[in-house]
Amino acid sequence: MSTKSILLIEHEAGIREILRTCLSEFGGWRVTPSNSIQEGIDLCMTMHPDVILLDTSTSETDALIFLEQLKQHSTIQSIPILLITARSSWFTPQQLHQMGFAGAITKPFNPSTIPAQVSHLLGWSDGVV
Repeated sequence: MSTKSILLIEHEAGIREILRTCLSEFGGWRVTPSNSIQEGIDLCMTMHPDVILLDTSTSETDALIFLEQLKQHSTIQSIPILLITARSSWFTPQQLHQMGFAGAITKPFNPSTIPAQVSHLLGWSDGVV
């Protein structure tokens, strides 16, 4: 089983639970769910996840503001951030990298393929269980 940890920031409880289950059951990863960006920032300070999955449809703020807040904390600057968004086709991989994101997963997503998408975007060679 992988020792990778994922911080999942998703404000919709149902989607958060589907993602948490898929990533932990199919991916074998430790998943810490968060329902708000501020809570996610606080969790980053204590858990230092291997990746952050961020739903960009959050109503409290936008993902670019979150990224700027993360950059302020030097101990967590190197954590890759994957967006979960219906707008992923709006950006090329190069544009996402320029904005500070490791990639994007398109909504709606297929729950059974989400772990493979995460592994592919991050270049995790250990794959999924």
